[in-house]
Amino acid sequence: MKIYALLCIIAIVYCTQTTNQASMFDEQLGQLSKSKLGKTILNMISLQQFTEVDFSPLFTAIDDLVASTQQAKQDEAEQLDSYFQQFLSDSEFYSNQVTEYSTEVAQHQSDITTFKKDRNSLQQSLYDKNQQLSDSQKNQAQLQRTVQNNDQALSKKTAEYDQSISIMDQVIAKLQVIKQSSFIEVNQEDLAVSAATFSRRLGEVSHLPHLFEPLSKVLIQMSTQGFADQEQAGNAVKLLNSLREDLVATKQALLMNAQLEKDTNNGLLTSLEENINLLNNEIIPQLKGDIETKDGEIATKQELLKDAQQNLDTAQANLDNVNAGWVARQQQNKQLNDGWDNELMLLSQAESALERGGIRRS
Repeated sequence: MKIYALLCIIAIVYCTQTTNQASMFDEQLGQLSKSKLGKTILNMISLQQFTEVDFSPLFTAIDDLVASTQQAKQDEAEQLDSYFQQFLSDSEFYSNQVTEYSTEVAQHQSDITTFKKDRNSLQQSLYDKNQQLSDSQKNQAQLQRTVQNNDQALSKKTAEYDQSISIMDQVIAKLQVIKQSSFIEVNQEDLAVSAATFSRRLGEVSHLPHLFEPLSKVLIQMSTQGFADQEQAGNAVKLLNSLREDLVATKQALLMNAQLEKDTNNGLLTSLEENINLLNNEIIPQLKGDIETKDGEIATKQELLKDAQQNLDTAQANLDNVNAGWVARQQQNKQLNDGWDNELMLLSQAESALERGGIRRS
């Protein structure tokens, strides 16, 4: 509406100047007469030529337009300042939120990383303990087989020594008879029987070198004619008694060493059993519980991180909207001021045009 009024004023001035120079602008006047507005302007110009027209209301209207425009600019400046203060407040508020939630997100992410490392460490420990349990169970089974095999081997070896000692006792008993009898009393038949008995016993212990060689020597002596001599029989008895003592001592040493080894193995089995029970009943269940607890902590932290991230996204969006609103408000302010400045310029140009047309303030 203001622009329309300005155009009317300028048109009046223009037409006034045109009337004063009618010979130069007949064509323009003809164009003005084609519209209602143009005819009105031409009538006003004609009226001025023959009458005194009071243009003070026109200058008052211009002054009012200038004042209202300047007031509008002042009001806009105040509104812009108020908007700017609110912008600063909102910007600070949302910036603080962004900082707060960014810190919270970073802390949750750091905690989750730490928790996952702890969880991986617990998982590795659980793997190691399961491997240790498996190794202990394998060692236990292997050691149990070793103890069982050792017991079987000891029983077999002990039986061999008992057999050897029994044969030795039989040989010694026969030689004692020979030793206590005269040569006349020991006939060839007895010697033959004794030799046959020794030969059979010798065959039974052919796989035992420690017994085979001495008995073979006695058997050879018994096959000679002079074996029935008491002195020779006595020497054979001494030899065999010495051998028997060695066998008994060796057997006792074998039993003692076997018992020591068995005690050691039983101690190891006890230690393995305790370790297996400890792993099965305490350590592994505890590690599994710790892993489950850590998984819960990670899940909780991930939910907190999700909430914090959502809060951060909302705060950032609000901050972006506030910044975008301030940019848009500045653009609006510029457009308004450009329009008002243009109006003021047109009003100034209109008054100058009026003065040039001979219309001045009274």
